[in-house]
Amino acid sequence: MNKMTPMILVMLMLTSVLASIDYAELQETKEIEETSGRAEADPAVAVITSPRETTCTSSGSCLNELLSGIPVNFKAYLKNSGDADLTDMNYKVEVYADNNGVKGQIAQDEFGNDLSWSNDFAVCPAGGPVACDETSVAAGDFVGGGELTLSVAGNPVVWTPASGNYIVIVSVSSDNAMGDPGNDELGVQVTVRDYHDVAVELSWVDSSGNEIGSSVEGDDAKNFKVSVSLESPGIANMTIRNATVEMTYTGVDAGDSASFTVGVNSTVDTYAVQETGAVTTGWAYVVGDAGNMNTHVGQTVGTIIPSSSSSESVYEVTATLTGYTLYDAHQSCGGDVFTTITCEETFDSTNWGDEYSGSNTDSIKGSVDSFHDASLYDFQIISMNAAEETYDYYGGIGVDITSTLSPGDYILYSEVGYDSSSMAFLYAWNMSYTVTDSIGSSYYYTDNCTDLQVQHAYKYLGQATQKTDADMLGEACVTISLSEGDYSIEAEANILGQWLETTDTLDDKVVDMSLSNNRYTHDVTVENFAPQILSLTADLKDAVYDSEKIVDLTLSADTFDVEGDNLVYLWTDSDANTLPCDSTNSPNECVIPLSESMVPNFEYNLEVQDSFGASDFASAVLNVMNSQMFSSTGLDNGLEVDYNIVYQSTGLTVDFDNATTVSAQELPNFAGTYDSLAAFTVATSTTYSSDKVDSQTLDVKFSNNLGATSMWIKVGNLWQLLSDSAPSETDVGGINSYSYTWDSGTEMIGIGSEVHLFGGVLTQDASPEANITGFAASAEKAGGISINWMIDGTMLPDEKVFVEVCETDANCASPVSLGSFDSTETDTLYSGTNTVHGVTYHISAAVCKSGLCSNEATASVVADKEVDDVTATGLTITESGETWVVSWNASAESDDVASWLVCYNKASFTATEMFAMIGTDKCVATPTTEATINKYTSAGTYDVYFTAVPVDVVGNTATAASSTFVEYSRDDVTTNPDDGSQTTETEASSGVPTWTWGVIGVVVVAAFVVGAFILSRGDDGDDENKEWDY
Repeated sequence: MNKMTPMILVMLMLTSVLASIDYAELQETKEIEETSGRAEADPAVAVITSPRETTCTSSGSCLNELLSGIPVNFKAYLKNSGDADLTDMNYKVEVYADNNGVKGQIAQDEFGNDLSWSNDFAVCPAGGPVACDETSVAAGDFVGGGELTLSVAGNPVVWTPASGNYIVIVSVSSDNAMGDPGNDELGVQVTVRDYHDVAVELSWVDSSGNEIGSSVEGDDAKNFKVSVSLESPGIANMTIRNATVEMTYTGVDAGDSASFTVGVNSTVDTYAVQETGAVTTGWAYVVGDAGNMNTHVGQTVGTIIPSSSSSESVYEVTATLTGYTLYDAHQSCGGDVFTTITCEETFDSTNWGDEYSGSNTDSIKGSVDSFHDASLYDFQIISMNAAEETYDYYGGIGVDITSTLSPGDYILYSEVGYDSSSMAFLYAWNMSYTVTDSIGSSYYYTDNCTDLQVQHAYKYLGQATQKTDADMLGEACVTISLSEGDYSIEAEANILGQWLETTDTLDDKVVDMSLSNNRYTHDVTVENFAPQILSLTADLKDAVYDSEKIVDLTLSADTFDVEGDNLVYLWTDSDANTLPCDSTNSPNECVIPLSESMVPNFEYNLEVQDSFGASDFASAVLNVMNSQMFSSTGLDNGLEVDYNIVYQSTGLTVDFDNATTVSAQELPNFAGTYDSLAAFTVATSTTYSSDKVDSQTLDVKFSNNLGATSMWIKVGNLWQLLSDSAPSETDVGGINSYSYTWDSGTEMIGIGSEVHLFGGVLTQDASPEANITGFAASAEKAGGISINWMIDGTMLPDEKVFVEVCETDANCASPVSLGSFDSTETDTLYSGTNTVHGVTYHISAAVCKSGLCSNEATASVVADKEVDDVTATGLTITESGETWVVSWNASAESDDVASWLVCYNKASFTATEMFAMIGTDKCVATPTTEATINKYTSAGTYDVYFTAVPVDVVGNTATAASSTFVEYSRDDVTTNPDDGSQTTETEASSGVPTWTWGVIGVVVVAAFVVGAFILSRGDDGDDENKEWDY
């Protein structure tokens, strides 16, 4: 007994579950999706090239960090990956906060504007109100022809980033071209960090303090100026204090101070505790942004006396930054998680965060006699965007290159300036570049620049004369190729000698007397962009393997590589076996024959590699059907049967055998009885459901002497007509045939099915004599449609009323069936969950039997799910004794409004909360724009909130939040006018009568008693091994 009880409980639960499952849910239905073969454009984001993704090592060093306050442009390759012209596309750039690799809220600039930019006219037809960037992009081409600087209204999108972690997303969309949604968006993670740069500059000055350049001549006393400046674009109001500059003097009899502390002498905070407000002040020399005091540059002036020794004709002054103080919440200040302390801390070259060390020192030179000097004024590395015919510039004198470069061609560009002490000289000059990597060094020489759009021919360095073409600034450039790796690239300006106009000769004994300002080195990292697989496609949309024929499958890849490398393609199957591809036509194609092993799903993979070893991987799955033909042998009456099936599996076998013919057989929908002339059985090794079967066809050949006039299939006791048309003639004389193809979505022919050929003329059955009468359909609340009918005549037991619904079109191809009904049923409801407000639905009904129907009755109804847009305005509440009189005006006249509903509550409520109040005693219906409501009877003082909403003719009710309130106040509890009893405040607020709690208590006690009784039975010693699992 102890085991039987849980079994009975399980059976009862299973019965209830099965009873709740609709029979229709147990039927398998195959949905056939029509696929279009038309060509279509496909906008895609191939790769984002600016900003590049920030990558960091485990040690904490990072590549491609952005610097705060330095403007950034967005660049990307946007491609039409489809096979038709792209005539409509817009793109968007968005910057989001990076929450540990997850996209957070959209980031904002310092003014609270979202970092989001949209170009709605990137590609669009000509002739519109706004000029388009492009009118069409051919299949396979890039928007803009290649790398695209993303812009809005012709202006490049510029982001001036603040420090933080971000995710930059570039996305494309089109109103006309859907394409593959998987390539519409791409994102990169970038890190922005604060930075500052302290720069030291030296210059000779005259007696009035005016700068006169970096070279002088003469042996009299010379004045110089030391300047220290701070650049920190991403850190507002940053300053450094007490910047110390060490001085070095060469070739002098007397120099100035060995070091200077520069800045603007200011009163500053030197120590502060944020939580207490305690502040200590002092004096400091300030360099940088001092807020309202503007930006300070630290300057001081010194003097030297050149050496009087005949062996010392050249003198030099060098200034080098050695340290400065920062005021911040340093760890050394002693703060903790509860206390924030700010103090001063001194930094030097071993621990400061100065970004560009090349700007921390400067030198100037002079000579007792003439001083020959040429200086390197600028040195940049330039890349060209051929598609846009624009240039990207990297680095400069004192500005290191922090971003990673891509492999490719670069232009080394330099400017050489004339810095001699006298304007009387002309120099022959050139530039030399040394490019060093892990293998060795390469050297390049040039004295002109013809690789840029604006070209510069060679001129002598100096001031032009009537005889000699010269310029105070020489420009030179040369193009080099950089592959992946780390490089040190040095530029050096060279004076080759003095050009003597009088003799048209070169005095190569004249040399540059200050080489310290002739050279500059950029250290760069060149990192390859990995290739991208944009899409994988197969040329066979409906691949079908047929053992009787060889069918080739062509797999294609749309790939892209920023550097334009020749890519290597490796195609594999799901087991990582290399596919035997024929790639003769194109390296990005793999042509292989279909095989049975690909059924039902063929997963293929592609890995592409560039010449640097970077790769990308993608995979796809192709559905492959199996086509098999099964034929009979040795059937009676000379029957020949072929059964062809296309299905998603393998291993099926089908056999045919003779079946016993039938006599005097009744056939559905036909009057009388019939005899079959020939028959056979179909025996299959298994059956497949509709979702596995694509198509199936049965061909039966027989002698025309047989006299067959129709072909039927028998499954169990059910007969189905396959064909009653005249048999087709075959190529063989005297042989006819019947052929039947089942509709897509039909289950496979069943095991043990019989096919019969009948003779004689089929006589059609008569339609049912009973008809539909009094047919009506009407709109109901919430969009439902009520349908009613009556029967004229008598329905036979095998006749049913079939009701169907079409949306919008009365003659729709696939009406929704509402079921079949017997003669005792005369109504049904089409649920509002299936309708759309305002849409017309066409309902039809007929008495049918085996596909034959009597008259069809029809009706049309517009679904009604909501009230017209009418609201209560000017709602007022007046008190009248023990009632409130609520009145209002309708915002508009509408025939749809049949009545109103007034809802009220002791607290304000939303429209959603009001919906839950409908049908309770908190709402009162009224046919007019006024309602009288009984006041509460409970004691208390509170605000009572009201709202009024319209109700339409079918009962749809609008919802609205409370709009007006009135104060309710009562000192004593009054008699409940509904039942004459006294109501306590507890009862009034809880809505539960007091006696109910007593009943609940009794039930709880009874439960404990019964539970104790059951458990006590388990204590019986004789039942020690019994299972009492209640």
